[in-house]
Amino acid sequence: MVADEPEVQEFVAALVRAGAPEVEGPPGLEVPKAAAEEVIAVARRLALRAAPQARWRPGATPGLLGVAAALVVDGHPSAPGWSAAERERLATWVAVLIEHRGEDGVQDLLRELNEG
Repeated sequence: MVADEPEVQEFVAALVRAGAPEVEGPPGLEVPKAAAEEVIAVARRLALRAAPQARWRPGATPGLLGVAAALVVDGHPSAPGWSAAERERLATWVAVLIEHRGEDGVQDLLRELNEG
């Protein structure tokens, strides 16, 4: 399946609607701690590369914002120290990345954060 296929988008939307309880424990992503601006810059660059060329300013599918926030932003070990605005900006770029590259986009982001 491709990330922008209707079936995938509906599956992700269903996950967001169902919600997920918060679980105590360490962050879910194995990446080094970093300033929000650094992580946002990487996500932005990857999202802009993934988005169709005809789009001037990519926007994310609303349902994907929750997925991006829950699975990527909240899972970053530095997230507790970031402002709400920083977390929202990062979630927006990650959602665009997920929309156009799916899991491969998230893996690209993790790889770049670990290499950087």
